[in-house]
Parts: sequence; structure tokens; C-alpha cells
Amino acid sequence: MRYPVDHKARTHRRIVKRAARQFRAEGLGGPGVVKVMQASGLTQGGFYKHFASKEDLLIQAIEESLREIGGKLTDWAGQAPDGQAWQEIVSRYLSIEHCEHANKGCPMAALAPDIARSAPLFKKRIAPGMRAYREQLARFMPGKGPAEKSRNLMVIFAAMLGAIAIARTMSDRESKQRLLSSVREHLLASF
Repeated sequence: MRYPVDHKARTHRRIVKRAARQFRAEGLGGPGVVKVMQASGLTQGGFYKHFASKEDLLIQAIEESLREIGGKLTDWAGQAPDGQAWQEIVSRYLSIEHCEHANKGCPMAALAPDIARSAPLFKKRIAPGMRAYREQLARFMPGKGPAEKSRNLMVIFAAMLGAIAIARTMSDRESKQRLLSSVREHLLASF
């Protein structure tokens, strides 16, 4: 059976997209190669036709996750009235929907502890994607210039990531909502 010319590239993208969701849901040590390939409708044997190692898949999955959430946050910002993009990002990011769907959410909120424990070389390999994500979002932040916007991004995102991470440890929806609302209201009133 002949495959279309772009078959391998499309299959590769499918594996990376599925892996990105699985790793956000289960952590970097969660799904193994077999599970990732099965979720993509493939067998384990085809893995090395697409990736040199599981680490290569992890890096590509994190990069995909960053592109996906960056696109989502940019879309949210685009739906806001003029001058209110950052408020829209904060409001939607700190929603119960984002909190309860780690597999579709921000990879930093889901994977920061795993990444923190990873090898320096791994961190170095994902650094360009992290930098691009920050640069993409800094333009929406409050501030009078690039330096102030960048500084505000660090503060706002650290608070949001922490709020989502802590809320995900809570067992009841009401407690999660209370935490997310408190952080959201504080951030919106502070800048």
C-alpha cells in the first residue's frame, strides 16, 4: 500500500499532539512509549521511525504544548476589548475549566515540577520554546515598555501557574473555584 507523500509528517504530528496531551495529564514520567503510540493508533515498533528517543518525544511534546497554549492565550487576548487583553488572559486562565483539564491546559502548570527535576541538558533543549512562549505573551501584559511588560509577565504568570497547580491538588470544585477567584481578583486589581 502506497502512502501519500506527507503521511510520515502527518503521523509524526499526530503522535506529538497526543503525547503533549498525555504528558500534561499524567506527567513526564507517566505514559510510556507503548501508551503514546497506542493512543496514536500505532504500534510501539514505529516509534523509532519518528523519534531518536523518548526524550526527543518529550521535548517535541512540550514544544507542541507551549504552541497550543500560546495560541489559545493569543486567541483569548484577541477577543478582549482594546487594552484589556491581559485581563482576558488572566480571567480565562484562572477558570475552573482550565484547572480541571490539565491535558488541554498550560504545560507549565502541569509539568513544572517534572521539568524542575529533569537534567540540565533537557532544560536547555526546551529553553527556546519557553522563551518564544514568554515573548509571545509579554506583548499583552500591562506595562509602559518591554522591560516592564516582561517583569509583569513573570509576576502574573507565576501567580497563575501557582494557583492552578495548588487548585489541582484540591478535592472539591468549590475550594478550587474559591482559590482561582481570589488570585484572579487580586491580579486584576493589582496592575
